[in-house]
Amino acid sequence: MSSISQQNIDWGATKKRLFNLMGYEVKHPKVIKFHESKAKTRVIVAPRRGSKSWSVSHDVLAKIIVPNTKGWIVGPSYDLAEKEFRYIHQRLVIEREKLGLPRPVTCATNVRTGQLYIKFPWGSTVEGKSAGRPDSLLGEALDWVIYSEAAMLPRMIRERYVEPTLITTQGEELIGTTPSMSAEWVHELFIAGQEGIHPEIESFHWGVQANPTYPMEEFYRARKFYGAEHPVFREQYLGEWVFYGGMVYPNYNPAVHVIDPFDIPKDWPVLRAIDFGSRDPFVCLWGAVGPENEVYIYREYYNREAAPINEHANTIKEYSARDGRVIKTVADPESKQSIEDLCHERIPTVQANNDRSAGRMRVMEYLSATPEGPKPYSMQGVETDRKKWPRVYIFNTCKETTREFKFYRWKERSKVVREKEKETTEGEDHAMDTLRYLLMERPSPFKFTRRLPYNSFAAALGRFKNLRFLNSGNYIGRK
Repeated sequence: MSSISQQNIDWGATKKRLFNLMGYEVKHPKVIKFHESKAKTRVIVAPRRGSKSWSVSHDVLAKIIVPNTKGWIVGPSYDLAEKEFRYIHQRLVIEREKLGLPRPVTCATNVRTGQLYIKFPWGSTVEGKSAGRPDSLLGEALDWVIYSEAAMLPRMIRERYVEPTLITTQGEELIGTTPSMSAEWVHELFIAGQEGIHPEIESFHWGVQANPTYPMEEFYRARKFYGAEHPVFREQYLGEWVFYGGMVYPNYNPAVHVIDPFDIPKDWPVLRAIDFGSRDPFVCLWGAVGPENEVYIYREYYNREAAPINEHANTIKEYSARDGRVIKTVADPESKQSIEDLCHERIPTVQANNDRSAGRMRVMEYLSATPEGPKPYSMQGVETDRKKWPRVYIFNTCKETTREFKFYRWKERSKVVREKEKETTEGEDHAMDTLRYLLMERPSPFKFTRRLPYNSFAAALGRFKNLRFLNSGNYIGRK
């Protein structure tokens, strides 16, 4: 084959001719739309056996037959990357005579040794890669990449290793997954593609009906057994994102806890909490204590890029200059030197309470909606049908915190036993840890307190003690 400029290729027409030659028929309208798309990043969400792997492996065939192209299939392991590789091998090697193609120069299909590689006479290559060996994902310029079982791949595999290999070639990404609690970064891309804000990203969703060989009696049996609205049926058979299982904070409801911003009164006490990170994100949350002892998480600083402590400190001081009195800053107690460095930068900081079990319980208590819970300060006087309210609210500008809430979940017991880990959660938890530090500085909202007559001596003495604490700047309760 002669060299061809990829920019001048009509990919739509090339795919159609190729599909016709090999007898690949596409009837489902959403799969047709996927093949016709010109987006650089395409995200496919479908249930198991929904033809995701079949579709993406056929889509890249038009790229492979162009001279001197290079592509990867990146999976959590070699055996999981083998599925798409096998489909490509079947079409371009075993069935090559249908397309009039010569024998490959090199062809290795050994999953056990990690050898999944085809080199064609026209210079193009296909290679299966394992995320278990991230060092093997460096130093290549790619024309295309398929993420196999994307839900099982860590975010960093795409962001740090694979995506940069596509920059110079303007290569394309095909990302397929079944909805899963662990598919956080895929969900973000899927939503971005749906919103249409980024023209280079397009999202596609279809059910098991896209697979012409799927036994539909199994589909109807599952619908009858679970019910059409059951989260298991919706996730596993319809391919919908429902996030139904294993949430650490199942009482978190964004419709209740996430509110529109309002101006925090200057006389409200403010708490700051920090989770340090160099490779992981550095997080600082600001929480204001309202008149009913409710807490408003009104600002976040969530920095994924490594930076020295003084840069983080300058940003925190800049943000805090707009606030009222910050009465206390707490931070991860395991980072004693970083705490000392913050103090040196004139941000007085003390060690947070890092009792994970008690901290999660405290967060759960503040998330719990009860008839005694206060309405958001901005909604006071507004009539609503809701009778129960929580004691913590999060401004919708705190995007990373609300994102982590959605994906923060318990790790499967089998994984915990196998890995012998004390920590039993999955999903990014940097903002979750920071929130836990902050709320552990507050008393339990359900702690029993003896009610005293307002005019009694004991009640007057309590008010006097509270006033002394307020004047000393150490009290963080109701003003």
